[in-house]
Amino acid sequence: MKKRGIIIFLCMMLLSLSLVGCLSKKEEAKEPAKEEKTTPEEVAKADAKTLLAFLYEGKKGTIQDVTGMTGADTTAYLEESLYERKMKDYPGDDWRLVVDGSTYTAEEIMKEYSRISIKSLQNVTYSVEKVKITKDTAEVTTKIDPIALKSVANAITVARSQIFGDINTSKMILDSQNKDIKAINNLLNFKLYSIIYGDRNYPIDTVGEEKEITFTMTKEGDHYQVTKDTLDDIVGDSGEVEYTKKGGSTEDKLKDKSLNKSDF
Repeated sequence: MKKRGIIIFLCMMLLSLSLVGCLSKKEEAKEPAKEEKTTPEEVAKADAKTLLAFLYEGKKGTIQDVTGMTGADTTAYLEESLYERKMKDYPGDDWRLVVDGSTYTAEEIMKEYSRISIKSLQNVTYSVEKVKITKDTAEVTTKIDPIALKSVANAITVARSQIFGDINTSKMILDSQNKDIKAINNLLNFKLYSIIYGDRNYPIDTVGEEKEITFTMTKEGDHYQVTKDTLDDIVGDSGEVEYTKKGGSTEDKLKDKSLNKSDF
């Protein structure tokens, strides 16, 4: 009997320990997993990527967290800002380009140019290199392959020659009733830009070499945001006064497939 009592006692002890172990495991399972804290650098880097993906890839994502505007409103701001800067060279409302009897106002030309120019940023490649946090400010360093502005100018020159040949600038200025030769030439160039990269949808040339740009973001709530001025600065920094170092430039493509006046 004594042995039997000891055996029963041991069994009861083992059963109790087993139940305690099971209950402990259940309690552990109920405990929520501890969330890993995201560092300010990681947040700022993610926000910077959201911004650049919007500008250079057209991805809206959570852009409102970064600009304080919807994707559509951010694009509208960038286009309007560029338009206003360009229109400062054309004060008043009597600036127009007249070609073969067709009239194009400076407002129409610049509106279209601004729209296509902002869209053409989507040819730029980028990477976020580093982020430095100082209190509520993030300094973001990125690398981009910028637009090759000299190659863009060459493409416009080729298109101009193909469409108009040896154009009589004096006649165009007379027809357009403008006295500023440089201004009317620029209007023509902006119009040709829209034809090449908008109507004909040629990809804009990039340099083929990276350059570094830096901009700042400021903590607003859970995210880091950029100001409108910073947006304008990034757009301005997205070009470089260089020729493309890559093959197959738009200039070469235009030479293979000529434009004519029906494209204007």
